[in-house]
Amino acid sequence: MNPEVPKALESIGWFVPPYVGVPILETVSRQIIAAKGQFDDARVEQFLAHLYGPDRLASMIIDRYPKTDVVDLYQRTIAEAVAAHFSNFHHVAVAGLMPVVEGIGRQLSRLRGLTLGQNPQSSVKDMFTELLTEAKKDAWNKKIGNTQEIDDMLTGSLNFLTKYFFEKSFKYPATDNTNRPGILHGAFRDADYGQPINFYKTISAVDILTFVSMLQMPKKSGFVPPNTPDATALAERFEEMHKASPFPNGHLLGTKWNPFLGAENKS
Repeated sequence: MNPEVPKALESIGWFVPPYVGVPILETVSRQIIAAKGQFDDARVEQFLAHLYGPDRLASMIIDRYPKTDVVDLYQRTIAEAVAAHFSNFHHVAVAGLMPVVEGIGRQLSRLRGLTLGQNPQSSVKDMFTELLTEAKKDAWNKKIGNTQEIDDMLTGSLNFLTKYFFEKSFKYPATDNTNRPGILHGAFRDADYGQPINFYKTISAVDILTFVSMLQMPKKSGFVPPNTPDATALAERFEEMHKASPFPNGHLLGTKWNPFLGAENKS
């Protein structure tokens, strides 16, 4: 992977995500760099909508989340948040999903016997720092896959979680407001968040923790599970829910992301 990719994704308040092919990340990173700071939330959302569509999320719900240690304890909450997302209930989708991130993180930390995982009063930022630092060391010690890419992924996700997701709401450094304290403590009002981008960034945090859990499981995979009949049926149901939504606007379902065109390309 081009070393500019992690830097480019960090510049839009994100990170190298798991279960996404390197070529598409390199392509969008070139576009981010070429935009010279003008790759705005609309373009980020368009790109993320392309990644986190019905087919991918249905496959994860059917064949990855229920089969991953600790994540399986939250599979129903994740599925309901995804359903809310495709129904255009964007405030509910992200608010329902955000507690899952901390829950999975603390459970993984406890299972790994980490110091801060044993203390429910520990700082969430410190707890995630300990967890993801330990996961990086484990990946290097076991020489899992392309270890440098895993290191870049975990380093970027830790930056996202500590500097964006769990940052104090009044210090949030971006414009999309994907911030747990601001949303769950009510500091952000309706108009301050509730866009698909909030859901996409939050589900990517769930996915990084799914990946961290998977690193200690016998069967490892860096890919989204293949479509099965059950996953296909669920994806079709998500599309039906979108069409039947009482809130028809504000979602880029089916977006065909073209990296060579600007944000105005919604076709």
